[in-house]
Amino acid sequence: MRRFYDSLIGLTERYYWFFFGLLCALCAFLCFRCLGVGVIDSWDEARHGVSAYEMLQNGNFLINTWCGEADYWNVKPPLSFLTVAAGFMLFGYNAVGLRFFSAFFYLVTTAVSGLFAKRYGKLASLLTMVFLCANYFPFKAHLVRSGDADSLYLLLFTLAMLVMLKIRENGRWLYVCGLCFSLAFLTKSFHAFMIAAVGGLFLLLSGELKRMSWKRRALFLSCSLLPILVWAVLRFQYDGLAFFRQMIETDLLGRTAAGGVEGHGASFSYYLNSVFLDFGHIYGWLTVIVLVGLICLWVRSFRKKGTPLPQRDLLGLLLWLLVPLLGFSLVSTKLIWYVYPCIVPLCILAAAFLAYLFSAVKVPGGLLLAGALLLGIGSIHFVWENYMDNVRGAHANDLQTFVIEQFDRDGALAGATVYLDAYDPFLYANTTAWEQNMRLLALLEGDLDCADGGAEAFLDAEEDSLLILSIPFLADYPGLEDYEILANNGQYLLIRK
Repeated sequence: MRRFYDSLIGLTERYYWFFFGLLCALCAFLCFRCLGVGVIDSWDEARHGVSAYEMLQNGNFLINTWCGEADYWNVKPPLSFLTVAAGFMLFGYNAVGLRFFSAFFYLVTTAVSGLFAKRYGKLASLLTMVFLCANYFPFKAHLVRSGDADSLYLLLFTLAMLVMLKIRENGRWLYVCGLCFSLAFLTKSFHAFMIAAVGGLFLLLSGELKRMSWKRRALFLSCSLLPILVWAVLRFQYDGLAFFRQMIETDLLGRTAAGGVEGHGASFSYYLNSVFLDFGHIYGWLTVIVLVGLICLWVRSFRKKGTPLPQRDLLGLLLWLLVPLLGFSLVSTKLIWYVYPCIVPLCILAAAFLAYLFSAVKVPGGLLLAGALLLGIGSIHFVWENYMDNVRGAHANDLQTFVIEQFDRDGALAGATVYLDAYDPFLYANTTAWEQNMRLLALLEGDLDCADGGAEAFLDAEEDSLLILSIPFLADYPGLEDYEILANNGQYLLIRK
């Protein structure tokens, strides 16, 4: 039995690059499959999409705007908007262009995390990638398959942490860490301070700070601050302190205020209960594996010769996991994507401990084989759950589908003024105003001029215009019967004046 088990584990050593490529392909499939099918969401995704669209239209790639005016609601520096704009340029004005780079950045995060974990063994590398493919929540909301800032931020956070752990091997990685911090700030503003907190504690506790020359410290600070300073000077020339003041009030003070900005307040244990102790998904099991691994490392009676990973790496990974978790648990505003960066070290640590266990010489082969079988079945289950819910489960929205079907950027209706008086499945309500996600879709599909006010405003308007109307509402406006109906899909009408 032991010989069979050893030959089975040996396959990961012999064919590592084959399995690595296979897992990259699996992750790419989960990232890109049906990427354009899911509904466009309001708030961050829609705001990023509109701002990126307007950047391409007005040629100003420094200032994010909303409806032609500087946006003081989504007060983020421009880097994430630029990646969405790049997606539009490559793939057109559609949902794939909106989300492509978010999916791509997560794929890169998975690959580089796997490559880094190879230092703990090839099995650890492959398990890290498997766990990231089973990473349910980032695929569900606000990261992998959403056109906003979080996927790029996760990649930069991950790169900063990985190179931080390699500073002892090559001091120049320190400058890369600083650059990743500055780019993360230019992506997601003050959230990047978590990188600084983890990095600062690691440099202090590992003794790297004492070993660092003043020249190296100066170069590190230059890499960390110079890109931010250049952007700040350029932005200041546009609207002075207005944008920076709003950044502080909204992203810093607002999110630490009692109750949280926009009502997203929750208890201190929110992230522990909703993510790390969630046994309905993979996270609770990974947490147990890490806790058991740490007990075996730290409790003297369980100690064995050799360790799964070096002490400096263990220190860095635990800081990476715990500092953001504790920091965002203390902050009043609780949003699940705030702790997505903590999941990467959780996966790496669990993979390193498991790889060490499965290479144990004194454990009976039958027991190890049963454990490997259980791990394989569990991993397949969670990856399949991720696929079924978040990839295959992606679905369209009836109102958004109607707009996509009726308008084309090269069609006769492109650029038209359009009113809306319809049931919006995204809002679960009737609306006469263009919700953020619908406004973005209207721009992408036909560069439409979105007018609020519904059927009444449409009837009062003097210029030629269009109206999207839920069919049951037609009885409320007899005057609409005098106008041409361009489309009728059984739920919505497109009426021309």
